[in-house]
Amino acid sequence: MHLVDLVALHIKWVLKNLNLKGFEMAGEISSLGLGSNSVLTADVIDKLKANDVATTITPIDTKITLNKQKQEANTLLTTLMKTLKTNSANMADDLIFENKSVDISGTLGATITKGANVESFSLETIALAKKDITKLGAVADKTVPIASGAGVLKINNYEIAYTATTTLEELTQAIIDKAGSTVSASILKTGEGAYNLVVSSKKTGSAEALTITDSDGSGGAGFLNSALFTAYDVTTNPTGYVKTQTASDASFKFNGIATTRSTNNITDLVYGLNLTLKKEGDTSNVTITSDFSAITKEVQSFVDNYNKLATNLYDSTTTNKEKGTAGVFNSDTFIKSISRDLNKSITAVNASGESLINYGITIDKKGKMVFDKTILEKKLSSDSDSVKLFFSGGTNSSGTAVTGIFDSFDKKLESYTASSKTLSNFEKSLKTESTSLTKNKKTAQASLDARYETMTKKFAAYDSMISKVNTQFSSLQMMIDAAANAD
Repeated sequence: MHLVDLVALHIKWVLKNLNLKGFEMAGEISSLGLGSNSVLTADVIDKLKANDVATTITPIDTKITLNKQKQEANTLLTTLMKTLKTNSANMADDLIFENKSVDISGTLGATITKGANVESFSLETIALAKKDITKLGAVADKTVPIASGAGVLKINNYEIAYTATTTLEELTQAIIDKAGSTVSASILKTGEGAYNLVVSSKKTGSAEALTITDSDGSGGAGFLNSALFTAYDVTTNPTGYVKTQTASDASFKFNGIATTRSTNNITDLVYGLNLTLKKEGDTSNVTITSDFSAITKEVQSFVDNYNKLATNLYDSTTTNKEKGTAGVFNSDTFIKSISRDLNKSITAVNASGESLINYGITIDKKGKMVFDKTILEKKLSSDSDSVKLFFSGGTNSSGTAVTGIFDSFDKKLESYTASSKTLSNFEKSLKTESTSLTKNKKTAQASLDARYETMTKKFAAYDSMISKVNTQFSSLQMMIDAAANAD
């Protein structure tokens, strides 16, 4: 047997032990690049490697893809459950039953917050709270000096220094810089060649009254233009110094009781009641009634979000034989158990034999929640306290503490969604699995690459051997042919 035949037999043995299905040696031995005119080409190596990738790498890739889909699905599931938890938490808070609607007959502004214990009242506005406003006398130009020397303009406890070069514009800015937290200052052009400095308190109330004086800083007379402090006279000095509004408190009667405040926005009269006085002499009658619309809206939102969650759980945990599809959590018993667990909590019956069915909420055969608003509205109108007790809990007529249905359900959802709880732990396990799969793929790929790098080198060596043998055999054949021809 020739050496070429021995090499060919060895290569056949290698190919056989590589388990390359559907591939057969044909004709002569292949070359990886030296042109031995046989079938041992780089394409053979690629086919061998593709076969091994399909059996070792592809299954890991499939698992990585599924893991990613599960992480995305778990994020959506967690979001849906947290949204539903917001609804249940709102219903578990009995303050939702304290919402009020307000009807006002006059100009008074009135809003009621949750928990307000006032029902109706009348309010007569006698006087509005006012700011203190003073207009100093006019000067002819706001950009020329208004003092003959250095001094101090004092506004209450604020001391604003000026010099002989200070202009009206500069004095105005100095007031803002020094006293701007409580005092406003601006220049008003009241006529041709008449510029007035207007100083006012920022807040209303008698305590905000302003006192303005000019001095040399040592108790003597100041040096500001005397026109600034020359008193107003309708005939002789219409642009003169005048207090146009005196700071004062608001005065009003609440249900006939005389009351005062330093502001027209009153939030400290009755708990949960915010008032805005708008017009002197106005008498407003305010009627406050319970507003249950927030409850029915919240229940409807709860039902809608529950159904979104139920649909998501069904789609992600079941198989559709007609479409040939399976939910991403079809094999996860933990996710499958959530629907049963939540359904059990929401259909619970309390010690009095009541369930959500008594309040217009039912679950159909497909697991969808249905809400009949009219049933709940009738319950709220006839006995809102019993609805409050069933929804939010509290103490019943016998003095027994009762846990509300939504309080229980809120705690159930918290056991899934809170940090370090079941869904969070499930997410951690998915991330751990993802890390492990990525590591396994990297290891398998490295092993496969190393294996075929070695194989390529061996085949190249075989190819070199074949080339040398073929060359030697050609030379021998030429000698034989020459000898035969010589005979």
